Amino acid sequence: SSQDEEQKLYLQEPLLERRVPEPDLIFVTDLPKGLDFNEWLASHTIGFFEHINLIYGTISEFCTQSTCPDMVGPGPRVYMWTDEKGKKSRLSAPQYIDYVFTYVQNTIGDESIFPTKH
Repeated sequence: SSQDEEQKLYLQEPLLERRVPEPDLIFVTDLPKGLDFNEWLASHTIGFFEHINLIYGTISEFCTQSTCPDMVGPGPRVYMWTDEKGKKSRLSAPQYIDYVFTYVQNTIGDESIFPTKH
């Protein structure tokens, strides 16, 4: 019911408008002492990708080939996929996102870019 929705703390206007203060954001993203920058960046990049993948999984059913025939952005922007040969293709949003996720997964799995220690 709509009364239940009004009671949910996370939907109240003051919380929806809150932002992380900039000094807190700087602290959270600071490189901890003694950590290699590339290691830190790699682990956070992989974690970020995994979170984005999970979030997309919760909304992907609402964006299908028929409901999202193009990958669009703000304004009149339509995103085109450029393959390894430089050929541009117009894709549906789900196809485009799948291509991006595949590209990122392949990049993360590339030992020359993201080496792993044994």
